[in-house]
Amino acid sequence: MSADECLWGTKCQKWDFEKSHSSGRLQLCSNKDYSNNETCGYLHPPKYAKSPVTIPLLSYNKLNVIPDSAKEQSEMIELSAAKQNFLESLGKKILDKILKEEGIKNVKLNNGKIELSGNSSAIINVKSYLQQTLHEQNVMITNNLKKYLLLSAKGRLMKRFLQKYSVGISYSEILAGPLSTANDMITIKNRHDADERRNQYDNDHNMNQSEDEQEDEDSDDDDRKSTISNTSSNFTNISSNSKHRRNFSQKFIKVTLCNDLEDLLSEAIKELQSYILYTRSWPLRQDEIAYILKQSKLSKPFKKRVRNQCFYIKSYLSGLVQSTPNSIVTIFVNHKNGAQRVKVRGFKDHVNNAVSKIQNWLNDNVETEVQLPISKVMSIFLRTKASSDIKKMEKTDHIKITIISTAYRKHVDDEQDDDTNCLKLSGSYSHISFAREKVEDFLESLFEQEKQFSCHSWDISKNVSQSLRIRLKELQNSDDCGAIGWLKTYTATERQDITPQVTISIVGLNEEAVENVIEQCQNIVEGYVIWKLSSNEYRAIVNALVVKKSPSVDEFRQQWETDIRLDQNTNTIIIPARSKMIADDIKEALLSLGEEKQLRANRISEFIPIQPNIRRFVNQIINPIFDEAKQQKVFVESKKRDGLKLHGLPNTVTELKQKINSVINEIKQNIITRRLQLSSTESNLFRTDAYKLVKSIERETNTVICDVATNKTDLTLKINENDTNSLITIVVNSRGQTIVVEKGDITKVKNLDAIVNAANGTLYHAGGVDKAIADAAGPAFDQECKQLIAKNGGLPISAGKVVKTTAGNLPFKSVIHAIGPQYTDGDQNERPLLFSSVLSSLRLAENERYASVALPAISSKTYGFPLADCTNIVVRAVKQFFANYPQSHLRKIILLDMDEAACNSFAREIAIDHRSGLLDDDDIINYELPTLTAKWCWQDDDGEKIYDENHARQIEASFQHYLKTSKMPTLVIPADNLRSGIIVNYSIHFLPNLKQLLRDTPNMLNSRFVSGHQMRDSTGYKRPIIRYPVAQQPKSIPVMYHLKPLDLYDLKLETTKVDWDIIGLTNAAIQKAEATIRKAIESATISEPFSINLNKDFNIHKKELVKIAN
Repeated sequence: MSADECLWGTKCQKWDFEKSHSSGRLQLCSNKDYSNNETCGYLHPPKYAKSPVTIPLLSYNKLNVIPDSAKEQSEMIELSAAKQNFLESLGKKILDKILKEEGIKNVKLNNGKIELSGNSSAIINVKSYLQQTLHEQNVMITNNLKKYLLLSAKGRLMKRFLQKYSVGISYSEILAGPLSTANDMITIKNRHDADERRNQYDNDHNMNQSEDEQEDEDSDDDDRKSTISNTSSNFTNISSNSKHRRNFSQKFIKVTLCNDLEDLLSEAIKELQSYILYTRSWPLRQDEIAYILKQSKLSKPFKKRVRNQCFYIKSYLSGLVQSTPNSIVTIFVNHKNGAQRVKVRGFKDHVNNAVSKIQNWLNDNVETEVQLPISKVMSIFLRTKASSDIKKMEKTDHIKITIISTAYRKHVDDEQDDDTNCLKLSGSYSHISFAREKVEDFLESLFEQEKQFSCHSWDISKNVSQSLRIRLKELQNSDDCGAIGWLKTYTATERQDITPQVTISIVGLNEEAVENVIEQCQNIVEGYVIWKLSSNEYRAIVNALVVKKSPSVDEFRQQWETDIRLDQNTNTIIIPARSKMIADDIKEALLSLGEEKQLRANRISEFIPIQPNIRRFVNQIINPIFDEAKQQKVFVESKKRDGLKLHGLPNTVTELKQKINSVINEIKQNIITRRLQLSSTESNLFRTDAYKLVKSIERETNTVICDVATNKTDLTLKINENDTNSLITIVVNSRGQTIVVEKGDITKVKNLDAIVNAANGTLYHAGGVDKAIADAAGPAFDQECKQLIAKNGGLPISAGKVVKTTAGNLPFKSVIHAIGPQYTDGDQNERPLLFSSVLSSLRLAENERYASVALPAISSKTYGFPLADCTNIVVRAVKQFFANYPQSHLRKIILLDMDEAACNSFAREIAIDHRSGLLDDDDIINYELPTLTAKWCWQDDDGEKIYDENHARQIEASFQHYLKTSKMPTLVIPADNLRSGIIVNYSIHFLPNLKQLLRDTPNMLNSRFVSGHQMRDSTGYKRPIIRYPVAQQPKSIPVMYHLKPLDLYDLKLETTKVDWDIIGLTNAAIQKAEATIRKAIESATISEPFSINLNKDFNIHKKELVKIAN
């Protein structure tokens, strides 16, 4: 061997080296350009090295440097942490290949080393093979990025990264300070600064961060030190590295990746270098904080501790996003400047998804109220004339509308104060935000007008007001009038500054209704006459009415329906008539009494009914008859909605009535009606602004257009108050499988095959939807449930399972009982059990060939399952069912609940794209239930009651732990109280001398054994607990679903048909009206396709829709 050869017999050009080289050395050969022998034990640039995968391991035996007769030996090869991780996780093939090498007897990984047994030649070959096969590269990341990748969502992001690139990994901490001069630290700082500038430029809401709100990244895991960056309600989005400009001293982590493929390793390094943390932060409102803390049911002392509040808020918000696809984030909450502030950190798309989820959830569930100022007359109108419109908006927009006004009271003569009136909207932020604009639009569509009538004196004003009050009260109580009026009362001070007058505020559904009220008030004002007579005329009238009583004053008042008053001091008669025409007739009648002439015939009133659908045509023809009536001193009330009223002499009124009826009958014979069906959306277009568009088309085409759904005895759309269920949203996949969200009573759903009951394991109907279904189904239904439990050996049905019964008195084919899990801490397989119960329910329905089912938010109420997580799992299970059964008989699944929050959460959830959800959350489909080794019961007054399997597993685990450690457990079981239907907490206490008893009598574990007691936390009441051994102990089998990819769902508009009638005198007029209607619909329709990502903040949705509408 020459002096320039190493022990391997390999020449390395231009390199001074020793003959012995350290084993496992990884540095590049000093000849940076090439190697004249591929078996050199040093590393060379990849482009000169031959791929280690293509080098047969057996080729290393050809060196023949070490004789085959060498003795067998053992050697430990040191591995870097990354190589060790790679070989342990992904290196089975490499280790198997080494083991097959001739001369290798054994290979074993042990404590970061490879232990080889074999002849020395083979071992040398293995060393060389490993050096050329296992490649490593380094990258620098921040400590916070490492924490995020490893700790968030149980390290799911890092697991996914390692699986994607099949790499091993190791970490080493480096403190990078201002004195650091390493090139890689300069490089990473420059890269982070550049990324920061790009991140800042892309921020949706850019705000500066004040110096006192800067924070050390290393303390972000401490909620007490986590801070945020804004002092307003706007979001702040900042790069996690923006603080480095001020101080770059922080912890960095050197990450080493290992792989046997260099190209794949380089791709992994590039992706890891591209990872940037993104942050959004904002302060919580006080009502949001109160809502979150209310969910915790914290005691008052606990609430006062700010740190505990921050901890619970953080836990609650983290729970909201844990099931949201692509929302793996870290959440911090701290108390600063008197406010609880939230910061969400992670990858940008994950942060945006998580923030959207949190904001939407709080907006959907935190109650608020908005007060819209309205006039007093408006408040009265809404209460008396628009109550059905109010109820409709409450039902469709899921809010509560309250009319707040001064105490409702009758018109009185005394002065009335001008108290504030308002319309209060109560509901969640999201519903209020959407409904407020609709309510304001409705209020603007109403006509409000103020009308003044001058008077000679304030006394006359007062008297006229009394007559007007009577008439306005009649109009208010009348179904025929679409408007109401309210008299304004002036204070004594105001009277001094203005001329005498009567002021009326009027509100109506439309301008026509308001004008009708104004006209009637005008008639009353003009009909109020103070008649000054001569002394002789006055004495003659008094003599006839008072002395002779022919007729008496009361008889005359009754005859003329007018409360005349005589004033002998001034020889005047006050006549408060309905019109000036009637007042003149009264004058004439009184004068005839005074002249002792024969009293003219009594005046009469006749009502002529006219159907609203022909009213337009009647009015056009009878206008000449109105002129004739005026000449004959017949007063016509023509503004009544359902007809006319004539006041006058009997013969004249009868003659006019005959003429008008003749016109009506002729129109009825010639009228033409055509039924037109429009969608509900199209119908709403014509119903807006009090049918303003309809009236325009009617005038243009001389037709009458009727909304058939309108109650003919009411001016507003008829609402069925008994129909408590309301549709919220619908989504559908490409195969027509539909998911519907409704709010309402599950027992009153129509056209349905079956309903799913949120049942407990004992099928005992104690509360919630379970009891509502049982009460409606009747006693036979309850008896059938008891028989099912009896067939099960008296044992409760396990969580995650389902059973079926008939529906009793309910109009369904069956009731499917889904046994949902009781929520303890999230670590008792509650999530996969809920997923299983929903999926099993739908499978059972499919087996029964049902076409439609409805199910509530199972386990969310009594069983305490976090609502956001519950609705997420239910929706994903429904979508998974449709994916697994693409040609299912089951075509429609209704998610229904009486709870507003559950419905809101369902509606948000079904619009989300869950196609990657199960990849992010695989524990929902892959889980393993521990073997049930014992049955546990408690002693009730009427015998032993069996714990369900979930609680039995928890008690048995605590029992075994107690036997090993003698430490009394602190287990609390949230049990379902079968009498009250509520969850009651029981603490479990084992016998203090339990271990001694078992030492004395070891066989006690093989039979019934009273092991301790359960104690009710609220009362301290104790009951014995008993353990029974399970005879057979089958092996625990993991539960794994073979699931198909989920579908994409689109929002679907519910298009119910609404009937409209077009009425006219000619076919041409009807055809013209229909064509005009179609044209109006076409002009209001958006023909170009559009799409909106619904996984955004509500206000962003609203802005996008406005852009489309414009």
